[in-house]
Amino acid sequence: ASRAKRPAVAAPSAPAADSAPQLNISRPVAQINPQVEVAYAAFMSGEIATARTAYEAALRDDPSNRDALLGLAAVDVRTGRLDAAEAAYVRLLRADPRDAHAQAGLLGLRSARVDPLAAETRVKGLLAGDPGAHVLNFALANQLAQQGRWPEAQQQYFKAYSSEPDNPDFAFNLAVSLDHLRQFKLARQYYERAVGLAAKRGASFDVAAARTRIQQLPE
Repeated sequence: ASRAKRPAVAAPSAPAADSAPQLNISRPVAQINPQVEVAYAAFMSGEIATARTAYEAALRDDPSNRDALLGLAAVDVRTGRLDAAEAAYVRLLRADPRDAHAQAGLLGLRSARVDPLAAETRVKGLLAGDPGAHVLNFALANQLAQQGRWPEAQQQYFKAYSSEPDNPDFAFNLAVSLDHLRQFKLARQYYERAVGLAAKRGASFDVAAARTRIQQLPE
């Protein structure tokens, strides 16, 4: 499947982890509405054009369908249409300012334009109001990683992963954080976990880079 450029946190340099793959920031959003199940399955299989067509068809039937809007935003991020993705997240937030997935998606897109400390404060405020929204733990971890605060980032990545252990992108970013903390044995385990999960449900990170890093790390 094609992998277009996406908004990402540049991994700060670390003496023992210079070869660690770049963090993945964006992730597909799980869909539960039967109307968009076909689109979601196509997205997870890397059939991005099919996913777009199906999501757009769902939105023609129901322009306010949250699952379809989130899914189409994920497709737009995957294909580099960041303005369209941002517009979708803004539309969702107008309907529900507390939408954790839309908040996290918008923060991810704007991470390069927003002061990291301000973004961190924003995410922490959202988490205080919705502590069970693991996607916000992921967003917070990304902000901390952007600041090179790897011990704190690792804790937040672990919370996100623990809430959704079958998410390959959560496993991958947890591995990257452990890699930067020189916890190479654990990092290797989570890279392997991420690669295995990616084969089953698709992922946004560079699987080849993850495999290369696995070979470089001690068992």
